[in-house]
Amino acid sequence: MRIRGLVALCGLWLAAAGVRAQLGFEGASGLSFVPRFTRLLKQDLSSVASYLLPTQQPELCANNNGNCCQHDSYASPYGLTYLNHTQQNFGGRTYTTFFYQFHSNSFCDSGLDYAKCCTASADNIWVDVDPTLRVKYVSFNGQRLANTEQGEFGLKLGAVNLQVSQAKNGIPVTITVEGAADALCPPPGLAPLPGLCELVVQGATPANPNACCPSTITLTSLAPFEPPADSFQCSASLASSPYKLVFDGVSAPQTVAGQQYVSYNFRLTTTSSCASDGVTNCCSAQLAYLDLKVTDLPITAVQLNSRSIGFSSSAWNEPNSASYRSLVVDNLNLVADDLGAAGLPLTITVRLPAGGSGAASDLCDASSDPNQGACNYYLHSEDGFCCPAGLALPAISVPPPPAGTCAPTTNVPVAETSMSLQYYEKSASAASTTFSFLLANHNPQSGCTKQNCVDVCSWTLYLDPAASSQLSVGHENAANNGRQIISSGTAPSSVTFTYGPTGESTMNFYVTLPAGGKKLSDLCARNALPAQGSKACAAVVRSKSVYIMVFFDESDVIIVAPAPSPPPTQQLCAAPKRMSDSCLAVSSGRYNTLLGSAVFDFAVTPAAAGAACIPPSPPSKPTSVHLVLSSSAVDQLTTHGRVRPSTNLGLDRNDGARWSLASYAAVTNLAFQVQGPLGVSDVCRQGVTPDQPANTCLVEVEGDNGCFRGFVAASADGRLTWDMGAEQPRGKGIAAAVVVPAVVIPAVVLLAALAILAAWYRRRRSQRYESADSIAGSNDLSRPLAGQGGSNAGSLARDDLSVPSASPSDVHIRVPGASQGGSAPAGRR
Repeated sequence: MRIRGLVALCGLWLAAAGVRAQLGFEGASGLSFVPRFTRLLKQDLSSVASYLLPTQQPELCANNNGNCCQHDSYASPYGLTYLNHTQQNFGGRTYTTFFYQFHSNSFCDSGLDYAKCCTASADNIWVDVDPTLRVKYVSFNGQRLANTEQGEFGLKLGAVNLQVSQAKNGIPVTITVEGAADALCPPPGLAPLPGLCELVVQGATPANPNACCPSTITLTSLAPFEPPADSFQCSASLASSPYKLVFDGVSAPQTVAGQQYVSYNFRLTTTSSCASDGVTNCCSAQLAYLDLKVTDLPITAVQLNSRSIGFSSSAWNEPNSASYRSLVVDNLNLVADDLGAAGLPLTITVRLPAGGSGAASDLCDASSDPNQGACNYYLHSEDGFCCPAGLALPAISVPPPPAGTCAPTTNVPVAETSMSLQYYEKSASAASTTFSFLLANHNPQSGCTKQNCVDVCSWTLYLDPAASSQLSVGHENAANNGRQIISSGTAPSSVTFTYGPTGESTMNFYVTLPAGGKKLSDLCARNALPAQGSKACAAVVRSKSVYIMVFFDESDVIIVAPAPSPPPTQQLCAAPKRMSDSCLAVSSGRYNTLLGSAVFDFAVTPAAAGAACIPPSPPSKPTSVHLVLSSSAVDQLTTHGRVRPSTNLGLDRNDGARWSLASYAAVTNLAFQVQGPLGVSDVCRQGVTPDQPANTCLVEVEGDNGCFRGFVAASADGRLTWDMGAEQPRGKGIAAAVVVPAVVIPAVVLLAALAILAAWYRRRRSQRYESADSIAGSNDLSRPLAGQGGSNAGSLARDDLSVPSASPSDVHIRVPGASQGGSAPAGRR
């Protein structure tokens, strides 16, 4: 009774004086320490006396009877100094680490030190951490404190067991919390300033193991501090986790009491494999809780394995991003063996807004994955060192790939694979627009940190049907010519490249439309894949086991080039001779530019017998002819195969066309058709050498006897056309085709010939009615016909007066006149 009365009197006295300690009594169970002007900080100090009396009653503590501890900060040597804090990102979640220094160089007033705490030990430390933060990691003097405890009212750093001399130079302390935090603690009541923390240090003297419990606040260091490189790290990769979350789908809306509900069905499953990532070994970690990034839909229930489980939701804010809502399913306490082969079903039931539907609302926050509608989730281990994050993708049906290519069935997020596809460059000229794509594979033989370390086996770009019949494709390596499959006229149209990079490598792919100023909207199909949304293009990149979907539009391009900029040609002759000195030369070319296409023909001819020239090769030895074409022209030839010859011809978009002749005496032509109204400067690369004239084609002839270079200025020939009838059916590779001259008959010439033919017919018919006398007296018909002799023979050329079907029996017309020496027939004057 006497003790209770004393406690009550002391409590009234402290309240009146405004001190920062309050009395509490909990019998033998422990002690409650309650600082004023802040929220409650409650810790179980079972090793300390069962109640706390302030040192303002010195007669009670002077006897060291174990019934009180000294809590005044000015009678303690210990303090905590704040140095800095940093933020790091692991698995899509931010972690904030606060750096402190615990020391024993604070001023201690021995005159007020009734319990001799100026030389006391520091056994346990309590820090008033904000209760909305989740402490993940505590390091003391470079070692993790495994026995820390975070409760409702603060954080306990247990069993540090230091002496004053050991803390003189300062001991580093780091506290890492989950999330983007600006401060570790709420403002303390002793000094309500942001950034400060209140703390309690419990220690012992030789005479009393529970003598000291000073309460104080942190100080802030003004000296610059560089955080150490070996601060907190969290194992964030799903490849190093035994757990992952799978999204199975959404139930149909159900109406209960006038409200609509839908259930989102997930499964907690084990990963196919687990390997330590060098941070920590999480393969046997215990799963503590699941954090799911969600929208504001009201969540009414959460069930794990058909049993209700507790959950909470709150606003969350990551740095440099918008706030979002976080659903936490806590107290899971699972190990991998608990999940079984099929996993544990996790069902989240939400109430739809009035008039809403499952299609109009979604539980998953759209910012998690705008492309694929995935749910962003975080998994956390009990010890805080395992924090894998991923995307739970819905089941999506994509069009099957072409027959004969790899066909994986598992869709995974891009971030979880070693494959990536980027819209890399767009280049345009007046005649064409080229879109280039960079396909990368980051799958080294060792050190791959992705969950799916795979190699690309094919990829598909979905096309607008109008573009699928016009486009051409290119490759960095000419060995890949003809390995693409273009699907046109089906839904959706597409181009599939049946190969891709492997290991640690990249590849560039080129897709060209035969017109300038084109955009992705002209190339790609809208709504080709689920979740494409407003993006212009959709692509699927495949490995043998998994595939990813990639969506992009014009804003995603990395480089925009004003004109095509192919790599420089590397295979030109080092010391060429003049083409005019070669016994085999390409000295002329022809072209015909039409409205929708163009035809080109370059003749390779040997010199005349006896000419003074240098044979490029000995007789019967092969000779190579090289014509430097533009990359877009080569892409068209490799894609559509409208080129002759079809054998002994090599096409490389960075080099042009090369074909081999059996000997330098062979006669051949390189002829081809391209889409678009192209000219010489569009088909032949310009500026290959400084001396190349404009609108010419650089050509080289090379053999054992040297290399000869020239520049061909092709001339326009309206008679040159591409003979489609002679084009052979083709699968992959280059088709055979021929170029033939056409007899062009201007309409005016044809009409004139018909008029002359009609006049001749009328003249012959009138001659039948002439009298015999008049015929006998006339010498007109005894004279030769025009073109059969005399000075005027051949004066009427066949090309001027004949139709294309003319033959050696053509009729030559005699036109009367003074030049023919005759007079008009009698009776017709």
